[in-house]
Amino acid sequence: MARGLRFRIQRAARKMAEQHQHIHGILRDFDHALADGDRQRVMEVFDSYRSALEAHFSLEEGVFFPGLHGLQPQRSAELDALSQDHESFAAELERLAESIRDVQLERAFGELVTDLGQHERREEQIVRRLTEGEGGEDDQEDGSGSASPSRSGVESSS
Repeated sequence: MARGLRFRIQRAARKMAEQHQHIHGILRDFDHALADGDRQRVMEVFDSYRSALEAHFSLEEGVFFPGLHGLQPQRSAELDALSQDHESFAAELERLAESIRDVQLERAFGELVTDLGQHERREEQIVRRLTEGEGGEDDQEDGSGSASPSRSGVESSS
């Protein structure tokens, strides 16, 4: 049973990584819209970003976290913390959506993206440990190579 569950979770983890890449692509579009000063495009891309994150969180909450909990129930506190992060991010996205025309949007969105990046790295470390059956310390490497922060705070490799 655990082997089959582990296989399904590993397959789902690949989907999660694909979603992370898709979300990073939307952030690059957001940066371009900001750089161009195209507020209409900024609002459109923000809506796409918000929808992609909501779908991503839904997949994690409905598939990943329950499966990971089944593999290692002793890690439920870590998974609960990730779920609580999702709730906080959703509330922050809602707040940002209400102030999308505010000139402070770029700074506030950059802070959210930074927090989401940290969350994503923690999440991937937990998923990797649980699906590979490791119980050791967190891997501190984020796998991003040489990266530089952009306007929105997302890291982009060159």
